Amino acid sequence: MTCPRHADLSAYADDMVQPAERARFSQHMAGCPVCQHRLDEITALGQSLRAMPSPQLGFDLAAQLNDRLNERQRDRQRASHPAPPWSGWLGWMPAGLAGGLALASGIWLGGLLLGGGAAMAPGAGLVRVFDPVPPGGLCAAAELCRLSKGMP
Repeated sequence: MTCPRHADLSAYADDMVQPAERARFSQHMAGCPVCQHRLDEITALGQSLRAMPSPQLGFDLAAQLNDRLNERQRDRQRASHPAPPWSGWLGWMPAGLAGGLALASGIWLGGLLLGGGAAMAPGAGLVRVFDPVPPGGLCAAAELCRLSKGMP
């Protein structure tokens, strides 16, 4: 038999194996000092863990569990008496009011930036910069003057 794994040795130490498998492990342990040493270490570790003091919780776990169970019972009773359909919307009311207020203030501030909301056309002098004819009326090339004036 090959040496058992650590988990198998731990199960053997905790007496959690079948009787037939326990007999095989016992035979192997009698002839394998390595496995016997590992089993001794596992047993010593288990004994030292059991010897450690139990920590005190500082609160009553049973009372907390009872409170949770009672709360679930109350929730089930509330579920049998449904709430009015509009009660779910009350939770969204603050977000809706904040969104509406933000939208209204954005529109108001945008109106202030536009100068009363009327769109203003740029002056004619500013648009002349984009004409194909340079200031002074002279064309840079003769074909540009004819095309811009509609001449054949």
